[in-house]
Amino acid sequence: MKHIKISSVFFAAVTFFYLICSESFCQNSSGNNISINPGDTPEQIITKAANVTPSQIQYEWQKLEFTAFIHFGINTFDEVEWGQKNVDISQFNPKDIDVKQWVKVLKDAGVKLVILTTKHHDGFCLWPTKYKKLNISNTPFQNGKGDIVRDLSSACREAGLKFGVYLSPWDMHEDFYGSPEYNTFFLNQLTELLTNYGEISEVWFDGANGEGPNGKKQNYDWQSYYKLIRKLQPKAVIAVMGPDVRWVGTESGYGRQTEWSVLPGASANQDKIASNSQQQSGDGAFIPHDLVDEDLGSRMKIEKASSLVWYPAEIDVSIRPKWFYNSNDDDLVKSPYKLVDIYYNSVGLNGVLLLNVPPDKRGLICDNDIKSLQGMRYLLDETFKTNLVANCAASASSEKKGNEVSNILDGNLDTYWTTDGAINQASIEIDLGKSQSFNRAVLQENILVGQRIEKFHLEYWNGSQWNKFAEATTVGYKRMLRFPETTANKIKIVIDECRNAPTLASFGLYKAPPEITFVPNGGTFADSVSFGLISDTKGAKIYYTLDGSVPDENSLIYKNDVILHNASVITAIVISEDGVKSVPVAAGFNKAKYGIEYKSTYDEKYPGTGIYTLVNGVTGNTNFTDGRWQGYNGSDLDVIINLGKVEKVNSISTRFLRDVGAYIFLPASIEFSISNDKKDFTTLGKIIDTVDQNNKKPIVQTFKFEQPNISGRFVRVKANNIGICPKWHKGAGDKAWMFTDEIIIE
Repeated sequence: MKHIKISSVFFAAVTFFYLICSESFCQNSSGNNISINPGDTPEQIITKAANVTPSQIQYEWQKLEFTAFIHFGINTFDEVEWGQKNVDISQFNPKDIDVKQWVKVLKDAGVKLVILTTKHHDGFCLWPTKYKKLNISNTPFQNGKGDIVRDLSSACREAGLKFGVYLSPWDMHEDFYGSPEYNTFFLNQLTELLTNYGEISEVWFDGANGEGPNGKKQNYDWQSYYKLIRKLQPKAVIAVMGPDVRWVGTESGYGRQTEWSVLPGASANQDKIASNSQQQSGDGAFIPHDLVDEDLGSRMKIEKASSLVWYPAEIDVSIRPKWFYNSNDDDLVKSPYKLVDIYYNSVGLNGVLLLNVPPDKRGLICDNDIKSLQGMRYLLDETFKTNLVANCAASASSEKKGNEVSNILDGNLDTYWTTDGAINQASIEIDLGKSQSFNRAVLQENILVGQRIEKFHLEYWNGSQWNKFAEATTVGYKRMLRFPETTANKIKIVIDECRNAPTLASFGLYKAPPEITFVPNGGTFADSVSFGLISDTKGAKIYYTLDGSVPDENSLIYKNDVILHNASVITAIVISEDGVKSVPVAAGFNKAKYGIEYKSTYDEKYPGTGIYTLVNGVTGNTNFTDGRWQGYNGSDLDVIINLGKVEKVNSISTRFLRDVGAYIFLPASIEFSISNDKKDFTTLGKIIDTVDQNNKKPIVQTFKFEQPNISGRFVRVKANNIGICPKWHKGAGDKAWMFTDEIIIE
């Protein structure tokens, strides 16, 4: 939506550029960059596409599967996402910092590589660079002797993890940003990072290109940056604004259902590149700018291309709503089940997951983040600990000598199955030996010979016929499928469409731990509410508590819907018949303090918790997506609160959010009135907003009316939206949002 500011270090630039991948900087193997001749037929183009393969460093990167981002810096202490050019770095002093804790938490979660934001857009450097004063040596941290790049890179090596660096090309602080001298400065900083901290496995650039102190923007010399990286760290992939790894196009953590690593390039048309890019033109292939489109590599796309390149997707997301730590987000950490869902939709969709886990002001990863990561790891380990088809008997409709079908069940990715001849359909039948129950499947192609499968489905034998239980499109390095529990002693893999001869290096069937669902999933009620609990596993038992504590086998056993009359936090677990547990899941049910009648309409996109949002006693924070704020898009707020009987009222307060970066403004005015019969209202007062709206930092503002010795049963609150964004705002003329979360009557 237009008013939402995506909290990213790179989104604004990446969505509209052509990423250059010149022949001199792509990691060329025999087939990761292939030209298409003008006379090539569609069949010849498809054959070429089937034989585009990753370079060795791209392949090693893909095998990592799960990597981590560490956003840490002066923004952590300011609790902002993007800093300012005149930032005060004297407050940077994480007194309890323990980078080994970061590494242990991430390694325990399954992370294989850690990328540190060595310098963000504000220009503050986490290493003692000799090229600018705005760095860690000029802070109180460790008496100016600290070097977090050194400490974290050493901790990663000690733990057996790979290490990568993010270095922001945009530097708000540097006076000569916007001049040729800045490119030399940037290369000097890159050289420090690439020569003083051991092996660097990934260099991560974004495309942010804002103004420097002089109001100028920089013409980045990407080709020189790439050349230096190839020289100093030849085993490092260059990601996002680089030739090796692309951004998937969203920061949600979710990839495409059809994710191709083989994408069309284009001829080096200088005019076309210049008109569609923030970059300088290269001399080889480049990737189209429509990286957010659902279709990037279909037959229709590649048949119109002049070249083909291997360009895999990195899928990034933060464990919290924001990228840098913010104390307001402590209760908004993604749950274990949400992280697992992201895992299936990133790693399980032919991508590499880059999960941001930001340390706090102490220099530690918070307990809430750790608990979610531990829960995620438990669910994944419990799911994939046993491959139910390992070493089972298998047969194929076709197989090539030396690449037999048994290779897909031997647990060795270096062996694989393929057909005898260039065919585009095939099937594999697997005998499980006995009846087994499963609800997950994993397929992997041998991408070292290409990505080829376009569409497939899975079937099970019910004793008399084959029935489909799952289907999908691309496979690539890894495809993970989830489906309702299925029981069978035989299954079949059917490849419906393929480019050239299909390959499979691995196949597995698995049983995931039981999951639990609340119906409804929390909310606010007036007098009473009932909720149900549903498990996806037959025969499983559900246990729950009413006080938020973690249940066990001695807790209440769920049998039928439960009726609540008071506010409660319900926590539940489910245990399968074979003793496998879910992770705890909680839902909060809040009781409305008063009745409420709306004379206005809130926006359905931001309903808060529904009609009782403003009277449930639950307040939001500065994150407008926390589910506690009710939004009004260009419209006013007008509600009547029913106290139930005539009551003495001493004060009336309303809370509003201001986040001008997200087009959210404080109301122009708030009017309070009172009535005994809901017909005749007496105006109590009106508050005119005098708070500076032109301030980028989000705040929660309370408007309070106080007048002793008044009474009534009905309280009316009207808040007037400013209507449209002011002239000075980037959205001038667009509808302004107004967000409120609570009306407090005392």
